[in-house]
Order: sequence, then structure tokens, then C-alpha cells
Amino acid sequence: MDKFQQYSEALTELIKEAIHCSPESWQRGVLTIDCDGVRINYKLKNASSQDTASISADLARLCDQYWGVFQDHGEGWNESIIEFYQADGEWKFNASYKRPPTPEVKTETKPFWKFWH
Repeated sequence: MDKFQQYSEALTELIKEAIHCSPESWQRGVLTIDCDGVRINYKLKNASSQDTASISADLARLCDQYWGVFQDHGEGWNESIIEFYQADGEWKFNASYKRPPTPEVKTETKPFWKFWH
């Protein structure tokens, strides 16, 4: 199985569980997963609803698994925001990622000639 298929499967399972953990009144939600280098944190929110969601043990496990799939392929991220919503009776989603800054590589400039004595 290639990495994109693994990403897709992990994301699909994660979204299904996020919807399951959301109150029935929600027509949309935002799952935020962030990693500070030590631990993974999760938030499941809907800014336009007073109803609160709950993070199930399965959702926490799937968030960890989702982060791990990317890490395993050297494509880690610090934060992923997954927005899911109902449109025309179906659940749809958008996922975005904040990646760690890439270190700047400095190269030393050397002259292409050299005098020997």
C-alpha cells in the first residue's frame, strides 16, 4: 500500500469517528490536532453551536495513528485542521497542515581557483 492510500485511509477513519463524537445538532465541525514535539493534543469544536463534542478513546487513538502515518513517511506536521460539514446530505471535508519550518541550508562559497607554491 502506498503512502497516499495510507494517508487517505487514516483520514477517512478519523473523520468518521469525529462525526460520531459530534452532537447530532452539528452540521459542521473542526478537528484540530497539534503536536508540540512531546504530546499530541486534540480539539473538536463547532464555533456556531453551544453543544459540545466528546473525544472518545477511539478518536484519540485515531488522531495518534493519523499523525504517525505521516511521521513514518518523513512528512510530519505540527498541526492539522480538519473541517467537516454536511452538504446535500453528505459529509465532506477539508484538511490542512502546518509543517515545521525547514532549516535554512547555508553553503560556503569557495573560490574555484587556488594558487599553490
